[in-house]
Amino acid sequence: MKDSTAAFAVHAIGDRVGVAVNAKILNEGDGACCELTPLDLHPNEGFAVQFRLGWRSVEAVFVPGPFSGQLIARMGECDIEARQTFGAFATALLAKKVKVLMRVNGSETNPLVADAWPAQWSKAELSLKQTPIVVEPENDAQHERLVIDLVVPIFGMVVALIGAEENELPTTGELEGRAIQTIATRYERKRLNREACIQLKGCCCVVCGFDFAQTYGPLGIDYIEVHHLKSLASIGADYRIDVAADLAPVCSNCHAMAHREDPPVPLEQLRELVEERRRALQSRT
Repeated sequence: MKDSTAAFAVHAIGDRVGVAVNAKILNEGDGACCELTPLDLHPNEGFAVQFRLGWRSVEAVFVPGPFSGQLIARMGECDIEARQTFGAFATALLAKKVKVLMRVNGSETNPLVADAWPAQWSKAELSLKQTPIVVEPENDAQHERLVIDLVVPIFGMVVALIGAEENELPTTGELEGRAIQTIATRYERKRLNREACIQLKGCCCVVCGFDFAQTYGPLGIDYIEVHHLKSLASIGADYRIDVAADLAPVCSNCHAMAHREDPPVPLEQLRELVEERRRALQSRT
């Protein structure tokens, strides 16, 4: 595990999930491991995520602290929006053939059926595993992609269940004793829902099909805007977002066009306009 991969993980978690973390490289006999720990939680009472690169497998594992009973109990008491966000991440992972292992109170638990979860949690286990996969030791791009595909989602799932106030705190992340500047926030619901939408629905505009990466190359990878299908002004502050039903990835142009009217133009109507214009242009050639 390279320092550069750990530094990328620090930045990705801060940017995409809104959590400032420390990164530490662990020396293990069976492969490389990076341990990532939230800065605003004491290690004994909080949690870590261990990211392991094996020869034929990659794994991200939630590791509760030795005195994390209150944290785990709070995870079990989370609201419906948190469970739906957790489920959106899990659905996206399973669609990508990632194995999602979840156990609560020692029993295997379906991550997609929150209604069947135990009412009270005393123990929680969560791991994501991708196998078979050939891990190339010097392929930095592959390792960074695995951070986005496994480490970011597991952090998203865990902090969705933990919950916290939505505020921003200036801080730094550290790697092997060196300071790394990262976006400093605690759990921010909007940021987390945005990431869950991207993980679930991808980065192509659902209206016109535009893909930033195809046009701008590496600069555009994983970039897209997220549109609320229901107007924020109409749903009110207490509305609980369902990522799968309420959010959609759209390009900047389509997002702007949707908001040219109040209430916003439905995406289905925009899609029809785009298709109509395309057909008109094709008929002229």
